[in-house]
Amino acid sequence: MNNSALLELSRKLSFDVEGIVLEDVALAIEQPLVYFEKYKDRLDERCINEPIEELAWIALVDVLLEHQLAFEIDWKETGLYVCDVIDELLDRKKLAPIDWKEFESDHYSEMPTDEFLNHIAKKMKEAGVSLAYMDIDSDSYVLITVPAADLDEIKRLSEEAGVVISDYF
Repeated sequence: MNNSALLELSRKLSFDVEGIVLEDVALAIEQPLVYFEKYKDRLDERCINEPIEELAWIALVDVLLEHQLAFEIDWKETGLYVCDVIDELLDRKKLAPIDWKEFESDHYSEMPTDEFLNHIAKKMKEAGVSLAYMDIDSDSYVLITVPAADLDEIKRLSEEAGVVISDYF
C-alpha cells in the first residue's frame, strides 16, 4: 500500500473534516496497534481481531462512515431507501439534490442492487455528480458521492494507493 497516495486520497475525500480523517488514517499507518486498540469495537464488527495490512484503508472507510461522508448498504438493498441514503450523502457535501421520482416504480425495487445503482449513477451524472463505492472486500457497498470532475483523480489515487474505488455504469 502506498501510504502517501492513501493520505492524499484521504484528504480528497475528507470534505470538511480533513484533520480528523488524516489523524485516523495516519494513526493506522504509523501505529497500527494503537489504532486497533482505540477502535477495537468498531473493528470487531468487521471481524477484524488484530491489525491487518489493509488497516489504514479500513480506517479511512470507517472515519468517512462516522462523519456521514460514506454510507454502507447491504448488497441486496434497492429502491427508495438507497435514494434516501444518496440524498443524505449529497446533502452532507452540499451537492445538488436529485429528483428520484422515476425510481418509485416496483420495477426498480425488484432490481438487483448493482443494476439499480447503475441506473441511479446515470441519473446522478446528469447532475454532475458521480456515485462510487469503496471496495472493502465485503458483501456490502460503501457508497460515496463526489463531483464528477474529481472522480478520475480519486480513482487514480486509489489505484496508486493499492485500494479500489470504482464508479457505477
